[in-house]
Amino acid sequence: MQSLFRSAAELRQWGGEGFSYPLQRRQFLQQLQLPDTEAFVLMQAGELVAFGQICDRFNKIHLARLLVLPSFRHQGLARPLVQGLLVQGLKRWPDRSASLYVYKTNKVAIQSYQRFGFQVGPQPAAHRDDLHFMTLPNLACHHFALNAPVFISHGEQ
Repeated sequence: MQSLFRSAAELRQWGGEGFSYPLQRRQFLQQLQLPDTEAFVLMQAGELVAFGQICDRFNKIHLARLLVLPSFRHQGLARPLVQGLLVQGLKRWPDRSASLYVYKTNKVAIQSYQRFGFQVGPQPAAHRDDLHFMTLPNLACHHFALNAPVFISHGEQ
């Protein structure tokens, strides 16, 4: 997966501040294994098509490092990815709402998350002008996760 990022800016937009470019496999895998964080992949016909993490942050099911691989974008795969992650999160924290950060410049992702029911809200931690903090209420999480794929699994790609 680390080969998907062609620049430090692309890597930072996806993974945040903890990565250095160019990536080394060991460092990449270590950065993905943060405390209270689980990684999952979305497979299609045996091929990795998307990746995401759930975290115990802000007393919410926090979705992080969401990625649909470039060759699979514009095929509606963000929906099953987010649904599958919510199912996993609701198994652990059934009474929590969900949250995620997204760069304000990522208009496609923002529109997708809004279609899923997420709304922009106040940031719970240090404010960053370049990010939106989006949330989805608990009941909406349960409804949205109803048609989740069964093919989301733990990932270490």
